[in-house]
Amino acid sequence: MLSVPGDVLMRHRFRAPKADREVLAEPGFDAVPGLVEANRARLDRADVAVGGLPLRELRALARREVMELTGGTGHGPLLLAGHQPELSHPGVWVKNFALNGLARRLGGFPLNLIVDNDTLKSTAIRFPVLRDHDPASVHFQTLNFDTLAGEVPYEDRTVHDGEQFRTFAERAAPLWADWGYEPLLAKHWAGGTNVGEAFTAMRAGRERAWGCRNLELPVSRLARTDAFARFARHVLGDLPRFRAAYNAAICAYRVANRVRSANHPAPELAAGEGPFWVRTGAGRRQRATPASDTSELRPRALTLTLFARVCLGDFFIHGIGGGKYDEVTDDIIRNYFGIEPPAYQVLSATLHLPLPAFPSTARDLQAAERRVRDLRWNPHARPDAPVDLVREHARLAASEPPYGDHAARREWFRALQRVKEGLRKAATTRVPAAEADVKRIRSEVEANAILRRRDYPWVLYPEETLRPFLTGVSERARGS
Repeated sequence: MLSVPGDVLMRHRFRAPKADREVLAEPGFDAVPGLVEANRARLDRADVAVGGLPLRELRALARREVMELTGGTGHGPLLLAGHQPELSHPGVWVKNFALNGLARRLGGFPLNLIVDNDTLKSTAIRFPVLRDHDPASVHFQTLNFDTLAGEVPYEDRTVHDGEQFRTFAERAAPLWADWGYEPLLAKHWAGGTNVGEAFTAMRAGRERAWGCRNLELPVSRLARTDAFARFARHVLGDLPRFRAAYNAAICAYRVANRVRSANHPAPELAAGEGPFWVRTGAGRRQRATPASDTSELRPRALTLTLFARVCLGDFFIHGIGGGKYDEVTDDIIRNYFGIEPPAYQVLSATLHLPLPAFPSTARDLQAAERRVRDLRWNPHARPDAPVDLVREHARLAASEPPYGDHAARREWFRALQRVKEGLRKAATTRVPAAEADVKRIRSEVEANAILRRRDYPWVLYPEETLRPFLTGVSERARGS
């Protein structure tokens, strides 16, 4: 068995791109073909058994089942990505387009896993609102598309208020009245009876229209395959050893990243607790045990990527969060399965809404605040300060009496204070204007912080901004 100190391998620092249209891809697209080839060779193992089968045979079974479920045919590399069926921002959605481009580059198959075993955590979308190009008017406004009734997995999350869901785009229209464009939401919002399925249909419809055709499979369906059942039975049948590797990897991550939270990156497994959820008839989740019915098991986050990377695919594309957490998965793969983990890519991007911005920056605000401070406390530093007082201030500053000459120091200090008071009086008339500048600049900076967020859902963008960006990343991934 391999034994590598986890805290040595868990110190990557992935940072979300800051600039508009900036893309983070680590490793870069040109490195992926070689990594895919290495991954396939690394996982082609007959000496590692999972679920009663050599790993090579379990992977063949998993691939065969997935291809039958998605309609895929062929023997090229199977590339994976995945996300919850939510209305994600472009920095998340970009994975699907890169996935498609890389698959075309390699003559492989792009499979998007719809993580419908995760829970819906919000039934509202936050909009940036502005009026008449006034920075003081810029604010967030939240609008519900459904009523929230606790966290329920997407696979079981039906629409509770059909009228609210159906009319969401119509009710949201006043919020984008001053944007200067019509968002995709206006034309492509669709009704439905299941929230996740409705959101998936909206996203997949745009992908197909923009030339991005990936295979798709809900995790709830993947979890009902024979390959996944074998994997789950293997883990639950060897739970003490798996739990030891799982918990050790989580603890190593916390040490390496100085994390104190008991829930980050995931809770440790308690004695007798499996790394799965059990789906109940009430649409809720319970913790799994070795006695759980494997037909109702759903993977947790780390267990999903563990199965996807080791037992199914040839390459996985993560976002920043998943890429960081999968350092834990790497440690589990090394110390439980005894193999070097397959490589993956971390991909993200920033695309701003095409809203009008204001000229002020955080640096401008710092400079304006410094001007106010200088007017009050360093008036001699102003370029327009009275020349005679500035010279006298400089003369006094250069002729400070020694500390032992108390009488001279008292006179010197009084003279210096008289000069400073004169300088402050000269600056007094400028303070209100300088403070007004601070207020104006702060208002613009705060407005920009709202208008330039990177995490607005893709439905708030216009097609003419979003489509060329996403398809451009796909072409970059393809090597065009």
